[in-house]
Amino acid sequence: MNSLAYRVGLMLSNWVDRLAALLLIAVVVMNVAQIFFRYVIVDPLSWSEEAMRYATVWMVLLAGSSALFHGEHMGINIFENVRSERVRRTIHLLVLAGIALFCGILIWQGSRAALQNMTQMSPAMQMPMVFPYMAVPIGAALMMVKVLCLMALSDAAYAAERDKALES
Repeated sequence: MNSLAYRVGLMLSNWVDRLAALLLIAVVVMNVAQIFFRYVIVDPLSWSEEAMRYATVWMVLLAGSSALFHGEHMGINIFENVRSERVRRTIHLLVLAGIALFCGILIWQGSRAALQNMTQMSPAMQMPMVFPYMAVPIGAALMMVKVLCLMALSDAAYAAERDKALES
C-alpha cells in the first residue's frame, strides 16, 4: 500500500508539473507577444493580460499540490526534533488532516463560487468565468488526493521512496 500511495502521488505530481510548466511557458509567450504588439506594432493585444492572470492562477494552484506532495511548502518544524516517533507521526498526521479539512472547504466553496459565476463572462476574452474559478476546487482536489497519499505513507516509507526516485 505504501508504494502504491507513493506511485499515485508521484504520477499525479509529474503530470501536474508538466501542465504547470506548459502554463508558465504560455504566460511567458503571451507576455513577450504583448510587449511586441504594444511597442513594435503599436497595437496592444486586448486579451493577453487577462489570459496571463487566469493562466497564472491555474499554474499556482496546480503546482501547489505538487509542492505539497514533495514537502516543498514552507512549514514550521518546531516538532521535528521530538524524540518519540509516535508523537512525530501523530503531529504529522494532524497537520495533514488540517490540510485535508482546508482542501475540503476549498473544494466545497470553490465549486459553489464557480457555479454561481457560470453565466458571468470575462471582460476582455468573453470567456465564461467558470473556467478561472474552477482552478480553486480542482487545485484543492489535487491537494486532497496528495494529502491522502501522504497519510497512507509512513514517514520512513515516504523518505525511502523519495530517495529512490531521486536516485533514478
